[in-house]
Amino acid sequence: MAIKLSRRAWIRAIVYSSLAVAGGVGYLSSKLLEVVRVDVPVKGLSKRLDGLKIGVMSDFHAGAFTTRGEIIRAVKVLEREKPDFIALLGDYVDGAYSHSPKNVEKGDYVFDVFKGLRAPLGVYAVLGNHDHWTDAGLVREKLSKLPFVLLDNQSILIEDCLAVVGVDDFWEGPAYSHKAMGDLSPELVAVMLSHNPDVNLQLVGDSRVRLVISGHTHGGQIRIPVINYAPWIPCSRKYRGSSGLIRESESRWTYITKGVGTFFLPVRLACPPDVSIIRLRRV
Repeated sequence: MAIKLSRRAWIRAIVYSSLAVAGGVGYLSSKLLEVVRVDVPVKGLSKRLDGLKIGVMSDFHAGAFTTRGEIIRAVKVLEREKPDFIALLGDYVDGAYSHSPKNVEKGDYVFDVFKGLRAPLGVYAVLGNHDHWTDAGLVREKLSKLPFVLLDNQSILIEDCLAVVGVDDFWEGPAYSHKAMGDLSPELVAVMLSHNPDVNLQLVGDSRVRLVISGHTHGGQIRIPVINYAPWIPCSRKYRGSSGLIRESESRWTYITKGVGTFFLPVRLACPPDVSIIRLRRV
């Protein structure tokens, strides 16, 4: 005997089926790591540093949905690119469901995977909001045991004319951009590492920073196909759902990576995770 469905039942069936398909596609997409390569024109870059490569990873969210194997894969992909220095942009562990120090221990494998990470000019790290939501002190302790430089509102000169500036998280740190830059000369090329791209709000009128490298947005994580819209991302409207290279001013760019892991749900739709390779080019 055939079962007749009402119009409402048909609509429910179509909606639920569509959500199931989107969820399945989104889960598979969250596993499809891509390498994003971008050239950034930098005024004042010396001939010797033309072509310098920066490897970028962010938003691991270990302890939630990102597995040890996925982080190992991301690290191996980055190492094959042979960057001159590496930028790690925070949210090493996840604090979405519980703001507890136990989450740092739960996601401890991320720091274990990092033990072999090296680059000729060093590995530099900053914290993200999830690191603070769990236990920033404990995350700092874990990072301090690695051959990294943790930049907490500090700068470091890594070449005669190149400085790396790192700020604490824009929401939770807080980020002190001008303290971090100190008395850096305008003649230097300064690259700023900030988990949240909203740090640009602190840089208005300051031409010393030529490039801000950030994560946090996940590129939207879930983007509606065709219209390419990200429903919700916690940052200012300018960067909501953004990724890639953005022009901030005549002298400054921002680059936003989509990150390695996922937030709240183990799903990415039309927005795969990435490892980014930035190449500085002299202009």
